[in-house]
Amino acid sequence: MTRTTSKYWLVGIGLWCVAVSGFALYSIETSKQRLADELQAAGQTLHRLISQRVAQHDAHMTSLIAVTSGPEPASFSAVRHVMETIIRFYPRIAWIELISLGDTEPEDHGVKVLLRVPEGESEDLAALRGAFAEQERGKIAVYENRNGRYLLAKKASSPSETAVVLSIDARLLLDPEERPAWAKVRLMLSGKPLLDLPAQDGVDTAASFVAPLHFESVIDGEKQQLSLLLDRSVPLAALLPARHVVGFGVMTGLALFAAMFALRQRSTTLRLRRTVGEAEIRAVLHERETMLAHASRVNALGEMASGIAHELTQPLTAILSHSQAALRLTDADTFDIHPICKALEVNVREAKRAGEMLKRMRDYASNRVPEPVRSAINGIVTEIEALTSIDLKQRGIRLDCSLAAEPLEAVADPIELEQVLHNLIRNAADALEGADTKAATIRIETQAAGCEAKIIVSDNGPGIATDALPRLFRPFFTTKPEGMGLGLSLCATLVERIDGRIEAENSAGGGARFTVTLPRLPSREAP
Repeated sequence: MTRTTSKYWLVGIGLWCVAVSGFALYSIETSKQRLADELQAAGQTLHRLISQRVAQHDAHMTSLIAVTSGPEPASFSAVRHVMETIIRFYPRIAWIELISLGDTEPEDHGVKVLLRVPEGESEDLAALRGAFAEQERGKIAVYENRNGRYLLAKKASSPSETAVVLSIDARLLLDPEERPAWAKVRLMLSGKPLLDLPAQDGVDTAASFVAPLHFESVIDGEKQQLSLLLDRSVPLAALLPARHVVGFGVMTGLALFAAMFALRQRSTTLRLRRTVGEAEIRAVLHERETMLAHASRVNALGEMASGIAHELTQPLTAILSHSQAALRLTDADTFDIHPICKALEVNVREAKRAGEMLKRMRDYASNRVPEPVRSAINGIVTEIEALTSIDLKQRGIRLDCSLAAEPLEAVADPIELEQVLHNLIRNAADALEGADTKAATIRIETQAAGCEAKIIVSDNGPGIATDALPRLFRPFFTTKPEGMGLGLSLCATLVERIDGRIEAENSAGGGARFTVTLPRLPSREAP
């Protein structure tokens, strides 16, 4: 199995784990919501049943007060019959008493029982005598009792001091079949526990990591401040059915295996097609490389011929101009041998320079690069000033030279650096003549800038077009009608060869500005 295939299988297994985990979380949420809905429905049902039974208690109290304290109260036998009927049909009512709160015998302790059903079920109510007496007439009051029971008392609204007392067994407010087996049921009376029935299924609410679900509601009834509370435990088996999760995992695993097998087959097919395509592309590229190599050799020969013609023009032009100046001097009335000798010296120097250029071209053709040496930059600038001054003077262009006071030295080939400066000066002169600039001036200055030496060639001509600045040093790009576009490209190549750089910009005051920056050598210590 390759590394790529292993990676695909790991990704697939990771996706399968994510899918199973997502299904498990979804099952937990849906199961929890379903259990909560069941609890809500069961709580509402129990609330309705208890509310109906509490309302029945209110009705019984009202009926008994009506038959015992009206203008013509019923006989005790009739009242007893009513009480016995109520207890027979409503077993949650433990007993009923009709009591008198008026004149009582001492042995009654302030509460006289007038009628009791059944006979032996009554409890001592002497402690509640004061509460009964202060109770509002015609209103039901609730009193706590013990053993899961509570008392309901209602005082007659007539002047008679009678009251009806019911004992309610809270455990019988709900039948066992009415409450769900999974619910823990609690009844609160005035905020105090009255009834606590554990869940019939025996599930411990503390056995699950999920908090039990809770339902709470207040029972509607006159003065019967009952609250119904239901709690349901949430076991893990109910939240996450193992059968469903295993089934989903098996189904998704099979689907993933089938998908991975199909993807592997498709990947193999694509890889074979890609291999065949790459072989075809390599064959085509090999054929094109052969053709491009031939074209490159032809183009290199053409560029070399153009470069030779372009570079030889400079010394030949200098020899021609100085020879013409010497001839003019020989025709003068006063013959002076000194200027003629100076012109001949320049011709000799330029002839040597032309020979040196041809040697450079031969070295280029044979991949031999000239060896840079430690060179004085100010001396090179002075030399190029002497070589170009006569030609510039004849063209009406003034040449200003400003040299740094401190000596500047760099590792460079003097002939190549003179070639760069000569090209920059000649381009500036052509731009000044083409624009017919008045007081045309070319300025050369050298500067020390920390670990660098700068040679700046500027003019006061029209400057460089904005769209031409980014392409200025590209081969064969030129703004001259008859130019070949090799001069500035060759300048950039020669400067970069000695770890320097050349930049072009327009001066703030107008005109073009070229800056040649070279790594500066430390000054030599005096012997």
